[in-house]
Amino acid sequence: MQLRYRVSSGTLTLELDDDATVSQLFESLKSSLGQSAITVKYGWPPKALSVADQGDVTLKSLGLQRESLTVVPAESSSVEAPKSIQQTTTTSTTNSSGNQETGIKGQDIRVKLDDKDTTLVLRVMPDDNSCLFTAVGGALCGVPLTENGLLDFPAEQYAPETLRRLVVDCIRNNPHKYTAAVLGQSPAAYCDKMMRPDTWGGEIELSIFSDVFKLEFSVVDVKGGNIITIGEGNCYNQRCVLVWSGIHYDRVVEVLLPDEKHTEYDITRWPTEGCDYVLEGARKMCKTLRDDHHYYTDTSDFIIQCNECGWVGQGEKALTSHVTITGHLNITEITDNST
Repeated sequence: MQLRYRVSSGTLTLELDDDATVSQLFESLKSSLGQSAITVKYGWPPKALSVADQGDVTLKSLGLQRESLTVVPAESSSVEAPKSIQQTTTTSTTNSSGNQETGIKGQDIRVKLDDKDTTLVLRVMPDDNSCLFTAVGGALCGVPLTENGLLDFPAEQYAPETLRRLVVDCIRNNPHKYTAAVLGQSPAAYCDKMMRPDTWGGEIELSIFSDVFKLEFSVVDVKGGNIITIGEGNCYNQRCVLVWSGIHYDRVVEVLLPDEKHTEYDITRWPTEGCDYVLEGARKMCKTLRDDHHYYTDTSDFIIQCNECGWVGQGEKALTSHVTITGHLNITEITDNST
């Protein structure tokens, strides 16, 4: 079996037996890279392999022989960065949540839907590490196109801190479903971290919101235009649409008046049957975000450097961990055209 994997310096290959396990993969990678602690991610959104929980599982049973893996130093590792990265100068700056400062804040991103005589608008969420919770909360408060499936919850139920508590309660109340293998760490550690306002939410949180509120969540990836739908196949009759830049969630809404400025009139939920026009419009929006604004970051590839202490890391989790531990906010992204 030949596997492809990416590191900060490029793409490499690794030869393994056809029945190789996750543990054998880690040992081979550590030996090849000369690193004692690594994190291996696969899929989209990126998921981390766990030797503790998946060590004896074969790579083929996980379908990893068809994946291009991403390998980064473990968050607790003090591995020295390759010289090619250390000598690189940076050209694009990022703020504390990783969004490029040359992004879309303050800009009006919209797509006119001619067939519907309405307009899709991107509601940009604050860069406060709670973008997913704010995006979902606003979608739950918004106006649906039909009265079917209206949510009977008080407005304060949608605040980020309340939605975080909802996630934690759901995990604690369903220990057989949300195991360490699913969460990537012990449920207790995951819940403790999720209650901190500097912890990002992701697919696990969306799946919980989908189950609790009986909604589908379609997430459009800016870089590739791909769409994943959480809750699909559960016969839910409404759907929300989010945009994912690789490090940040924003909310897609529909407005009836092209110059509508009041968000209380936003349509944020659509019937699951017949809302393909919204997804196609969101794809067009993401193409504009990608081509005209470079509003995306590949979290499995992006290399970041702290200008305050010289630390270099790769990926979303490493960035979040460094900012949380040190409080350093002067972070830059090292890009391919920086050399």
